[in-house]
Amino acid sequence: MKKPIIGIASKQEEAIDNDLWHRMSMVDEIRYLVNKHGGISIMLLPSEITLDFNSNDYGEDKTLTNQEVEDLKRQVDLCDGIILQGGMYSNQFEVEICKYALEKDIPILGICAGFNNILRALGSNVYEDKTNLHNHYDKNYRHKIFIEEDSRLYKIIGKSEYEVNSMHTMIADKKNVEDYGSICAYSEDGLIEAFELKNKKFVLALKWHPELMMDEEYVDRLFSEYIASCIE
Repeated sequence: MKKPIIGIASKQEEAIDNDLWHRMSMVDEIRYLVNKHGGISIMLLPSEITLDFNSNDYGEDKTLTNQEVEDLKRQVDLCDGIILQGGMYSNQFEVEICKYALEKDIPILGICAGFNNILRALGSNVYEDKTNLHNHYDKNYRHKIFIEEDSRLYKIIGKSEYEVNSMHTMIADKKNVEDYGSICAYSEDGLIEAFELKNKKFVLALKWHPELMMDEEYVDRLFSEYIASCIE
């Protein structure tokens, strides 16, 4: 059996002082988990002829040309699964990748900003957390979430309460999600921590970073189930 190819949408890197180059990147912990569970990782790159990309996670109003969208689709056509990773910035090319993957029913795992971009691809959005209560740049910080027992996430984690990390500035509440996907988990203050699309092979969006929790068993189950859905 051939290993599935998993396309990881690249992220613009923040410019470093005196750096001569622009850079696009992927989180290596995600690549590692894909490879560990039987996938082959490739990075999906923007198709626009530009070096100027959005510098925040509010989303952008840019409209890609038909050719730029077609060029993205050719990349997605190489893939059996798509991962939309987290990061400080979000660009329209990530949303277009997600739209096409949804259309083709290619399994999608969205992490943090990837959660946001799945919502955008579905026609909804997120908003800024002006309290900054959910932005803890600390891999060891944890807060409680409550998981719906009829969800895929519950089957993976096996508990109705769990503690996860939290390092995001953009959030969604029930009204942002309930008309677009099935809510899997809430935070203690009622924000959406995860949702899925039950009419697709695998579409799961998480607001936290499982790749920073690799010592916890559910992370292996999450990536194993995701890769299995890509083989199907």
